[in-house]
Amino acid sequence: MFDQKTVNLIRSYSYEIEKRGELSQEVLDVIYEQKLFKLFVPEDLDGRMMPLPDAIKVFEDAAWVDGSFGWLVQIGSGAGFFVTTMEPDWASEVFGKRDVYIAGSDRPSGKARAVDGGYIVTGEWKFCSGSKHATAFTANAHVQGSDITHAFTFLPEQVEVIEDWDAFGLKGTNSHTFKVQEAFVPENRTFDVLKPHFHFDNPVYHYPFVPFAAANIAATTIGIARHFFEEAKRLVESKKELWQQYEPGRFEQVTKKINEMETPFKDEVEKFHVLIDRTWDQHVRGEMLSDLDLIDLQELCKSAAGRAVSGAQVIYRFLGMGAIMESTDLNRIYRDLHAASQHKLLV
Repeated sequence: MFDQKTVNLIRSYSYEIEKRGELSQEVLDVIYEQKLFKLFVPEDLDGRMMPLPDAIKVFEDAAWVDGSFGWLVQIGSGAGFFVTTMEPDWASEVFGKRDVYIAGSDRPSGKARAVDGGYIVTGEWKFCSGSKHATAFTANAHVQGSDITHAFTFLPEQVEVIEDWDAFGLKGTNSHTFKVQEAFVPENRTFDVLKPHFHFDNPVYHYPFVPFAAANIAATTIGIARHFFEEAKRLVESKKELWQQYEPGRFEQVTKKINEMETPFKDEVEKFHVLIDRTWDQHVRGEMLSDLDLIDLQELCKSAAGRAVSGAQVIYRFLGMGAIMESTDLNRIYRDLHAASQHKLLV
C-alpha cells in the first residue's frame, strides 16, 4: 500500500506530529490523495470501497508507518460505515468531500429535545480522534421524554473543541473533547448505525458492526507492534559492536528475547488474518456467520493486542537507557502501542 518514498515522507514528520499533536498538512495531503479516509465509501461518492480484508491490511500497514497516522486512517475510514445509515442527500454532502473526516463518539453523553424539523442538542463527548481536521462531527444523545438514543451530525461551526488530549501515546491524533450547546440538528442529519437503511449498499455494511470495529482497531495495534519489533531489532543491531566489546553475550541474549516475544505475536496475527479472510468469504457468499466465529474473532483481536503489549514490555527492559527517552522512535512507538491497545474493544 505504501511505497518507500511515502513511508519516508510520513516518518520524516513523526516527531513534528507528536509535538504538534496533529497530522501535518503534508501527511494529510497523502491521505486525501490516496483516499485513505474513504476506504468504506462508495465509488459514487469518490470513495475506494475496499473489501474488509484489504482494508484491514491497509490499517495495519498505515499503523506500521506511524502510529498516529495509522490510528486516524482507521478511525477516519471506519466512519464510512455511516454512509448507508444516513439520508442519501446528506451522506453525499458529507462523504463526497475530498477531505472528509468525521470525528465522533458512541458515548450517549448528550441530551436532545425534539422541535419542529429536528432536534436541539446539548452535550460533551470525549476522545474524538481527528477533531482538529474534522469536516463533520457525530455523537449520540438521548432524546428527552423517550427511551430513544439517536446519532446526530454536527457541522464544525456548531462545535467547540476542548483541547484536552494529554495521553502519553498516540499524541498526534488530537483526540480531544468536543461540545455543543443548544445546536439545531435537522431530522435528516440523524441516524442509527445499528439500523441502517442501505441507501448505499456493499457487503461491508452488512458485516456485524462490533467485530468490524474490533478488527479495525486490532489491525492498527498489530501494525504499531510490527514497527516496535522492527525498531527494537534495529536498535540492538546498532549496539552490537559496543555490547560485544564491553558486555559479551548481551547482543545474543537480547536478540533471543526479541525472537521469543515476537513469535507468539506473529502466530496470533496469522490466526487473526485467517479468520478475517474466512468470515469475509462466508459473508460475501451469503452465509450466516456463527456466534462462535464472531466470538473467536473478537478474542483474537484481544489476544493479538495482548501478545503485542506483553512482548513489548518484556523487550523494553533489555534495551537500555536510550529506550526511556521520549525523543526516540522506539519510545514513541512503545507509547503508541500501549495507547492503541487500551481501547475497550481490545481489553
